[in-house]
Amino acid sequence: MERNTKEGNTDDAKVLHADQFIDIVKNQKIQYDTLFSLKVWRPNPGLYPESTKSITDSILSSARVKDVVDQVSVSTSKSRNQIRNELIAILKEMGHTFQLSTVRMLAWFVAKLLRNLYHGLLINKYGLTNLRKAMSEGPLLILPTHRSYADNLLVSFLSYTMNMPLPVIATGMDFKGMQGVSRLLQGAGAFYIRRSFGQDILYWTAVSEYIQHHITNFQAPMQFFLEGTRSRVGKSLTPKSGLLAMALEPYLKGEVPDIKIAIISISYERTLEENLYAFEILGIPKPKESTMGFIGAVDKIRGENFGRIYVNIADPVSVAEKLNKRPTPNWNTPYFRFVADENTKNDIKVLATELVCKQQKGVITPISAVLLSILSVQQMDLKQLSQQFALFNSCLAKFATPCLIQGDLQESIEECLSVHKSKIDSNDQGRYRYAPIGEHSQDLQSRAASRLALQLYSNQVLAPLINVALFAYLKPKLSTTDEIISETEFFVKYFSEEFVLIQPCNEKDLLVLNSIDNGTLDILSHLLQPYIEILFVIVNILDMGVLTPKAIVTCYRKIVTRVLEDRISDHLEILAIDKIPRHLLNLTMNGNINRVKSVKEGTAFRVVDVTRIISRLEKYVCQPLSHLLKTQRDQFISMESRL
Repeated sequence: MERNTKEGNTDDAKVLHADQFIDIVKNQKIQYDTLFSLKVWRPNPGLYPESTKSITDSILSSARVKDVVDQVSVSTSKSRNQIRNELIAILKEMGHTFQLSTVRMLAWFVAKLLRNLYHGLLINKYGLTNLRKAMSEGPLLILPTHRSYADNLLVSFLSYTMNMPLPVIATGMDFKGMQGVSRLLQGAGAFYIRRSFGQDILYWTAVSEYIQHHITNFQAPMQFFLEGTRSRVGKSLTPKSGLLAMALEPYLKGEVPDIKIAIISISYERTLEENLYAFEILGIPKPKESTMGFIGAVDKIRGENFGRIYVNIADPVSVAEKLNKRPTPNWNTPYFRFVADENTKNDIKVLATELVCKQQKGVITPISAVLLSILSVQQMDLKQLSQQFALFNSCLAKFATPCLIQGDLQESIEECLSVHKSKIDSNDQGRYRYAPIGEHSQDLQSRAASRLALQLYSNQVLAPLINVALFAYLKPKLSTTDEIISETEFFVKYFSEEFVLIQPCNEKDLLVLNSIDNGTLDILSHLLQPYIEILFVIVNILDMGVLTPKAIVTCYRKIVTRVLEDRISDHLEILAIDKIPRHLLNLTMNGNINRVKSVKEGTAFRVVDVTRIISRLEKYVCQPLSHLLKTQRDQFISMESRL
């Protein structure tokens, strides 16, 4: 089990100090936003995004594009000019239209938001220095975590503030429908791509060439989100390696000597979309992005307190060091028809996973995430809360990235409690507890949403400490070291899609884990329980013979609703359906189910064996839950046999 060390230190525990960070908002509050937006911007190093026309002309003249145009023309019976015009239309819709005047407008807007909503935006000085250095050395990919809409422009805002080159940003087509806003984003360096390309070779080529042009003709860093979408659950998701593979192709073909990758971990004391996310993962569709919706959302949060934002920039990663063996050229195939071999594709996937793990480990844990995790389990007065927080932060310092404490600890805690005053209250004895609005609602979905808003923050503790949590969960239930080690291997196998950092432990790890205080272990164990219950319900549903994705979700909702209404479980979080696809993928990867497709029924699953998982998990769930699912399974099988 890997343990982190502080940059430049050999100590086991990582320690963060306020003087290692620069506070952008603090500086912002002593200057006028208009003067800031109109400041002289001279990036160092002196890189500026290319014009749209220059990029388009270069792409259209490339050998690869000409070859694909010929192929598509033959396969579709369209003329080359028609195909070329389609390609021009794709590039026009997709490409950025960088204008410094647009950047200034957005800088003014973001400065206003930060000034009014946040106490601070802290970024590590050491990381800034290394990021600037990497920009001067050659092609650079910037890969931030993605847990809020705010992530899209945060790096650009920091770059503008610190007089660094602005990145071009891969952005989802969702924003394209926002009139006015979409053009502003394109003017600030955003380029739009579809969520999936399917078998559209022309579109795939346009995106690939667009990205690779920015790598080989390095005029600006390239930014995209490795997870492919926003994480709505407060923790890193498994990576999507498609864009990364496209971006690394110039290196693999020998067109550039190296590409650097800058990992940026962003965390929030309070997330702008906390309530929206809660309902989304319950299965309620998010509102369609629109300009009026955006304006309305900004108006609703005006005057609220969202605490601080933390930005942690890791040391840039050299692709040449990670993928030091380039594929052997195929001299019988033109260079522009390059296709990576299976070993190279696998190496890129491994690198993508390593980068996401690095992101997760580098996230500075918000103070509020620890406080909400503690108070979700037990009530405490300020003194007790401060003591437990210190112990929890000590654990984070050993295994992840701890909280950044500025000044007095109790004052910092009180400040964070006020940020989440809608979720936390105190009684006459001064004891704080988690008590969100909607806690006593008669509507199960509203109560579950309140709990899921909490999980958004507790996951920011659970995800980096997942191996500690797993030990905490297993320790009181198993009697020997060998049993604990064996069970961690089982949980790693079936939760690898849920927690990117989960890994087996050994006897040496257990010695370290045994030194953690019981209070921290109890809290982490409690946070893990709903994840166990969710998997247990899913494998039981599969064992019933419910095999299509839609039917699985419907059956899951029905069973879990009954579980919660009958108070068999008090973990309202299990009503969320977002984890179902990840578990189905994991079970498929482990050979417990097979994914099959048919023209008539679409996607379905064929069960190979889930009974062993059920029997393995039964000892970790309460008897009433196990009994209910067994009864449901027997009734379903009986009904199927009569049909």
